[in-house]
Amino acid sequence: MNILITNSTDIYGGGEFYVLELARSLRDRRHHVTVCCKPENLLRRKCDQAGIPVIPLDFPSTGRLAHFIFRLRNIIRERDIEIVHTNSNYDRTVGAFAAYFSGVKHVTNVHSFHSIQHNVTHWVRNRFATDHFLVDGLCVKDLLVRDDKIPSSKISVVHLGVDSAMMKKDPAARERVRREFGVAPDNVIIGNVGRLVPMKGQEFLLRGFAGVAQEFPKAVLFIVGDGELMGKLKALAEELRIGPRTIFAGFRDDLTPVYSAFDIYVHSSIEGGGETFPFAVLQALAEELPVVVTKVGDVSEMVDEGVNGFVVPDSDPAIIGASIARLLGDRSLQKQMAEGSYRRFLRLFTREKMVDEIERVYNRVWGARA
Repeated sequence: MNILITNSTDIYGGGEFYVLELARSLRDRRHHVTVCCKPENLLRRKCDQAGIPVIPLDFPSTGRLAHFIFRLRNIIRERDIEIVHTNSNYDRTVGAFAAYFSGVKHVTNVHSFHSIQHNVTHWVRNRFATDHFLVDGLCVKDLLVRDDKIPSSKISVVHLGVDSAMMKKDPAARERVRREFGVAPDNVIIGNVGRLVPMKGQEFLLRGFAGVAQEFPKAVLFIVGDGELMGKLKALAEELRIGPRTIFAGFRDDLTPVYSAFDIYVHSSIEGGGETFPFAVLQALAEELPVVVTKVGDVSEMVDEGVNGFVVPDSDPAIIGASIARLLGDRSLQKQMAEGSYRRFLRLFTREKMVDEIERVYNRVWGARA
């Protein structure tokens, strides 16, 4: 098939990583894939590096819909596109109508736990210009059916997946990253990866770690990511007297080595921010890490409670800290849960399984052409 995958965001996060990984996989399966994204986004550079054709479009956040629908319609016709696969709010609308006016199919991914219907344009798009919706978790499907009145038959839950070959524990990289940040071999690193924004809940992780640090002097908290809360979180770490034991690594583009440096992974997101099924936790499973996650979105689907980790309430530093302490106090349990994480990853969350499901959706909507 000729497939156009679009993304209109400025950031490079989970949704953009998804576009890159999907494009790579579809290309490897002999589809013709083109990505359309912002010209200065890291996604564009990564697609270029991977040899994936990119058409840069400087999508605005709002407005100028007719202009960009026309431009995308021309791309669809020039490239003989058969399926347009959109991934974020603005390009979802542009892509849907461009596909509709070109007589091709439109599939969209909904990556966050939020309604996607806020005006009449969205209602028309969802009702008449979208052939199928892909969602990362069951919670999003339920929301779209309940709040946006989208028929259940038009929505498929396709859990995300990561490449087992790419996210593989690397002992040499582990040592290298630890040396870079001055972490001794006998220190135990609790890792967290995510944008430093309120929905990711790092404030509660820091407060939970403050109690852990008193009991386990070899524990180090390693937070990877950048965002609006960097200054506030650093100040909080100092206030809690865990500044010397907390590493703020900023944005990192080398996540395989970084995860290899971790011993335990904690994901502390809070309800209401739209978290659904973050790649960050899947990458921890692939790197054989025991996990502690908060019960938001469909994150708990990644955890077999007591087998590969713990699911805890969000916004509760005491329980987050107690779960970390339980792992730190039992190396045998850490090892068992690490093995459990990898087994669960291989069984449920590989990139191959994800793309198999997406291809099935493509074939279904493509075969339903008038």
